[in-house]
Amino acid sequence: MSNNILTKEDLLKMKTNQNTAIELIKKYSSLYESKAHYEQLGSNCVMSVVNTINTIMGSAKYLDGEFLMPDEIHIEKLTDWFVKNKKYDCDRNILTYFMADYLKRKINKLYRSINRKDGIEISSTFTLLGNNKAYKRYIKEIKNRKKSGVKIIR
Repeated sequence: MSNNILTKEDLLKMKTNQNTAIELIKKYSSLYESKAHYEQLGSNCVMSVVNTINTIMGSAKYLDGEFLMPDEIHIEKLTDWFVKNKKYDCDRNILTYFMADYLKRKINKLYRSINRKDGIEISSTFTLLGNNKAYKRYIKEIKNRKKSGVKIIR
């Protein structure tokens, strides 16, 4: 059992390209059965997943501005990290389905913001916005997605 704190190295291992990330999210999120699976995971596990994903996307002070966009996270590698580093006794498949569903919602929120006519809504944590290097990278990532055109995940 490791220390259960995300590192910059962990983020590098979880990073993938947008196409792969979205393909995996579509594959696994479609298998998520909200009420039944939520109950099987339990609220503590679910909150730990949410906090972990939010840290990956928004950086924590100890990550020094490092982050991944939600459509860069390899869901299977995230599941591997979570199972290895957190002490929850939960079904690995159901965990993956929930993570994929949560990331799908995060990606869709981001993409809706990018596609807004009246400009991009910055939807990240204060930690990320407080780090000048991370903020510039975030804005660059947003502009790249806007330029390439992004579509909501169904």
